[in-house]
Amino acid sequence: MEKLKKGLGAAAGLMLLIAVLSGCGKEEKQGGQSGKEFVYVPEYANLAVSCDYMNSITAAGDYIYFTGDTYAEEEGGEYRSSLYQYNLLENQVKELMKLDEESNKSLSSMAVAQDGNLVAVFNNYEDVTDENGEVIDSKSTLELCRISTTDGSVSDTQDITGALGESEWAYVQYLCVDNQDNIYACDGDGGIHVFSKDMQKLCDIKADGWINSMVTSREGDVYVQYYGNGSGTEFRKVDVAAKKLGDNVAGISDGSFGGIYFTGATKSILVSSNDQVSLFDISSGTMEDLFKWLDADVNGDNVNIAGELSDGRIWAITRDYGAEEAKYELIYLTRKKASEVKEKEEILYGALWLGSDLRKKIIDFNKTSDQYRITVKTYMTDDYETGLAQFNADLTTGSCPDIIDLSSIDFHQYASKGVLEDLYPYMEKSGIRKEEYLENVLKAFEQDGKLYGIMPQFYITTTLAKASLIGERNGWTLSEMLDFVEENDPENVFDYASRASIFYYCIYNNIDEFIDWETGECSFEGEEFIRTLEFAAKFPEEYDYNQEREEGLSSKLRNNKLLLMQTSISSVQEYQMMNGMFGEPVSFVGYPNGEKKGNLIQPASGSVGIGAKSKHKDGAWKFVESLISEEFQDSLVSEHGNYGFPIKKSALEKQFELDMKPEYYEDENGEQVEQMKTSWGYDDFSMDIYAATQEEVDGVKALIESCEKLSGNVDNQLINIITEESEAFFKGQKSAADTAGVIQNRIQIYVNENR
Repeated sequence: MEKLKKGLGAAAGLMLLIAVLSGCGKEEKQGGQSGKEFVYVPEYANLAVSCDYMNSITAAGDYIYFTGDTYAEEEGGEYRSSLYQYNLLENQVKELMKLDEESNKSLSSMAVAQDGNLVAVFNNYEDVTDENGEVIDSKSTLELCRISTTDGSVSDTQDITGALGESEWAYVQYLCVDNQDNIYACDGDGGIHVFSKDMQKLCDIKADGWINSMVTSREGDVYVQYYGNGSGTEFRKVDVAAKKLGDNVAGISDGSFGGIYFTGATKSILVSSNDQVSLFDISSGTMEDLFKWLDADVNGDNVNIAGELSDGRIWAITRDYGAEEAKYELIYLTRKKASEVKEKEEILYGALWLGSDLRKKIIDFNKTSDQYRITVKTYMTDDYETGLAQFNADLTTGSCPDIIDLSSIDFHQYASKGVLEDLYPYMEKSGIRKEEYLENVLKAFEQDGKLYGIMPQFYITTTLAKASLIGERNGWTLSEMLDFVEENDPENVFDYASRASIFYYCIYNNIDEFIDWETGECSFEGEEFIRTLEFAAKFPEEYDYNQEREEGLSSKLRNNKLLLMQTSISSVQEYQMMNGMFGEPVSFVGYPNGEKKGNLIQPASGSVGIGAKSKHKDGAWKFVESLISEEFQDSLVSEHGNYGFPIKKSALEKQFELDMKPEYYEDENGEQVEQMKTSWGYDDFSMDIYAATQEEVDGVKALIESCEKLSGNVDNQLINIITEESEAFFKGQKSAADTAGVIQNRIQIYVNENR
């Protein structure tokens, strides 16, 4: 839970942290950075108002309007809320009205009318009482009104509760005004309710799907984006005259659901995705891509609202959702010639897709580095196989990225090909002692004593069972696991089990037992693989998730109706909860493999290596080094247990100290009483989490120490081969031994061709 700031801040000065970057400009001719003629340079400004939350944000021209909520801890923990007008050109704020005077009333949405004043919807919450005055229920009513942007006065109030339907909890999700001053109120059920300028109901229009966004175009028409039933994402004009939605506007949504739409200043609509900013012209149906957020050192995931200013700049307000305290930032982006921007040494980061944690880290690196700049190339497209094939091709040619994201590939395969650089010499040169890190976690990315990858943070994928059933162990072989299964009813072994899940458990997470990428030797004809085929045949091809479950997971585990549970452990708190689910001591037996190292390491926020053919290895190492720096490793530690464990021992110990630190409250007698830190739940089980005991922390330490292997990222071609060829066995057309032989031959050929 976030810690809330106190008070309302004064206007702060503009911080012109002009990044040295290469924004994705219009490539009219070669020149400047990366061959781009124009780039977008960001300037970061402190917001001239401090608040914990910005809500109901709307924009018009060079102004934005929003409600700012602040937690007034010094005033008994009450919220203070005000409506603000913000001049973006001058970075100045004006308070229009206070909103906290009536505790049962809140401003839920607003839009700017043609005269520059606001149209707004207020939610009024009322208690319903019985004849004795006892509160038995509550309901909400909706008021549509106008608010003066000059003095904040309210006028033309109209109750529209009934106009939105019969629900006791009707609300307005989006609000827009067209060029005729008609008002469009979108409810949370795909309904669009249109009112005239004088707030009289005109019509109701229903979208055939969940509405994700509503926007007024530069031309003054209102459009909605929604996910149609079976037709993907659609973008349609709200046609008041015809009382229906118009035809889908091609070229703006492209079937995706992630765009945010704002009124354009130079073209119809400004579109912001988590990747880039574009302008769409409705009349021509053309999209102009302006720049990628990442190239402008902005995290597109954090953009709340964006727009165009009259002076030609793009602006955006972001919030860092990963921070403990609310942090909003105002960013101005100016189009400049690339030749005017100081160049840096460019480092190419290649990934199938880029996770949010590494995106944030790349942005931070680019902001602070005077010498290097990371650009990102992602390979994933709608066609997974095509993207993967291109990624593989680049990794083994002169097009290999300088930094390689290892999050979704089997690094053993590429290390054997000489694609990856050994990182231990770089650590030694930088004075980094591997003894200061969890050496078993480093070992997970080792091959022949060389380190080919690094993860800043990890969690553990494992399998749990009652110690009373399976003994105290942290690993078993595949034969031992199958012997255990044969002694029990297979239907009671795994929850949600299917043939594919059995292969993942027995084979895919342990693929190096069957393939040696160094020697090229494969072993799919052995007894263990044949037994796995026979075991998988006892399960359905797909699990029926629609079937009614009569008993919850924890109940099944406690009553021995479910013997094994596949899960992950990402914190001490999760370890506490998992032990509570079983109601007795558990064994972390993990996944089967020959070395009985069943608990597997999984990167929690990505993993990276350096390309052996890189021409910028020193720069690439600077980024990799930043992931294991003391500063960054300590930043992964939080009071509430981050999702994953840091790999630096000192940071991990700080996390354990926080996990063991009790939290207290003062009771009515003035006594300090320990309170829960949080609560965890899983299916039918929930548990209050208190400060961990030394025994619990020692249990987590032992679990971490038991891990040496990396959770498998299996080549999709291997999965396809096993899936295709095992089908003949499941249909009774071939024996398990014959099927294993065919799989062996096909995979051996594939390995020989791809070593």
